[in-house]
Amino acid sequence: MVTVFTKFPVKEEFKEEYTAHLKEAVKKHNIQDQAGCNAMNLLAPQSNPMTGENNTFIIETVWEDMKSFMGYTQSEAFKKSHENMPPREWFAGKPSVEVYESID
Repeated sequence: MVTVFTKFPVKEEFKEEYTAHLKEAVKKHNIQDQAGCNAMNLLAPQSNPMTGENNTFIIETVWEDMKSFMGYTQSEAFKKSHENMPPREWFAGKPSVEVYESID
């Protein structure tokens, strides 16, 4: 299995708007219904005394394999899911993508 973390650092003043945007995007695009997608989670940042401030939202997707994930990135569904992105001023930095393979 392959797990993908797409990370979005969001400015504090836009966290509520970004949360609403993510919820709407998930409903609209049904990424979890794509071939090979096993799961999807939207993770909101939580700050705490041990780790300090956290402003990074994460979209976690779990895929059967790298081929399934790459197939999605080349699909029409992927293109549509990246239309109407939030304004750049909402972000505290550039989004990043991290890909991991499960150790069996």
